Amino acid sequence: MVSQRLGHDKVETTWRTYAHLYPDKEKMLATQLDTAKIHGIAGNLSVEEQLLKFMQQFQKYVTEQPALIDISQEEIYRWNPETKEKVLVTQEEFETKAELDENIEAALAVTEIFQDGYLEICGLVYCLAVTVQRYHKSVSAK
Repeated sequence: MVSQRLGHDKVETTWRTYAHLYPDKEKMLATQLDTAKIHGIAGNLSVEEQLLKFMQQFQKYVTEQPALIDISQEEIYRWNPETKEKVLVTQEEFETKAELDENIEAALAVTEIFQDGYLEICGLVYCLAVTVQRYHKSVSAK
C-alpha cells in the first residue's frame, strides 16, 4: 500500500529507495504493521485514513530521530555543464553552497546527493564520485 501511494510499481523500488536511510527503523515499522494487521482497521477509519495516520506517526518518528548518512569518505565533484569543467570539492563546500545558494539545509542536501548521487545547485551539478564513474561506464557501454 505504501508503494502504491508513492507511485512505485514494485515494493522493492520503495525498499531500495528508502530502506538504506533508516536501517534501524525497520523493526519499528514492522511492529506497527503487525499491530495494524492484528487489530485491523481502527474505529471507523478507512484503510487509506489508517495508512495516512500510520505514515504521519512514522514521519514524526523519523523526524525526531533522523537517519545518519555519512558521505565524509565520498568524493564530491562539481560539474559545470556549460564549460564541461569538473572540480573536486569538499563536503563543507557542497553543504555551504546548498545552504547559501539554494536555501537547502545541509542535512537535506547530503540526503539528496546520497539518494540520487547528484544535486543541481544554481546550474552546477554536484555528483558523488560513484555516480560519475557509473555515468562514464554507461556512456562508454553505449
